[in-house]
Amino acid sequence: MAAAAVVAATSACAAGPAEDWDEPADYTYEATITAFGPAHGEWRVTVRDHEVVEVEGLDEWSQIDEFTTIESFDTLADYVSRYDEARAEGAHSVALTQATDGTPTGYSVDWDENTVDDEYDARFRAVAPTESTAGAVPN
Repeated sequence: MAAAAVVAATSACAAGPAEDWDEPADYTYEATITAFGPAHGEWRVTVRDHEVVEVEGLDEWSQIDEFTTIESFDTLADYVSRYDEARAEGAHSVALTQATDGTPTGYSVDWDENTVDDEYDARFRAVAPTESTAGAVPN
């Protein structure tokens, strides 16, 4: 089991990521997302050239429809940026968890302590670099 670092910030405490992560251009990851609104559920996300290009629902809750589109998903580097932005904008609490190599393993934010439906939590696993097919010549 890989050790993980937890980076948390609240209105009383702020910290930077434990280690910078060198995001590969092309990779997949699986995520469990708990949120009020779109993207709730289990997903496999494909990233090519640092952009989300495909999402696949892995459970009965995760369906692409008019409310949950590919634009509802982020790259793992985007989650690191979201963490930094939430800290800068004064979220009630925000946390980023990372593996020892800096790979994000989780992100959560609660924007306002007194608002019930503004929390977002994502847990990442099975992060795997892939080979890009961009520019490949078909046989």
